[in-house]
Amino acid sequence: MRKITQRDLGLLFNEASKSSRKRAHLNLHTSFDDKVQRLYIALLKDSYVEPHYHALAHQWEMFIVQSGVLKVALHNKDGSVIRSFLVGDAQDTQCIEFKPGDIHSVECISDKALMLEIKEGPFIEEYAKTLLKND
Repeated sequence: MRKITQRDLGLLFNEASKSSRKRAHLNLHTSFDDKVQRLYIALLKDSYVEPHYHALAHQWEMFIVQSGVLKVALHNKDGSVIRSFLVGDAQDTQCIEFKPGDIHSVECISDKALMLEIKEGPFIEEYAKTLLKND
């Protein structure tokens, strides 16, 4: 059994405060080879994950926002926004699941946010995410 405590999450937010990306990850899986990858991501206000997608057929991913508010956007291949919506505290949406190939971005708009990410493994860094090319 493994417990994730408030102390663990506090340390995670402390790591995020020291990061230029304003976020930090806590892997819950034991190996990048695990069939299910799961991790907590602590984000601070204005942390931004640029538009990207996951190209491999097994690369769906689910975000469960446990606290705070994230702005999630779906994008066209040229980077333009198709639609955006808020996910988290006092929002209609608490959880989202992306299909492989969905181009998306994430921005923390609350002071801080905590999300649980779940995705199919294995995790292969060179295929982790594909950024849009700026021509």
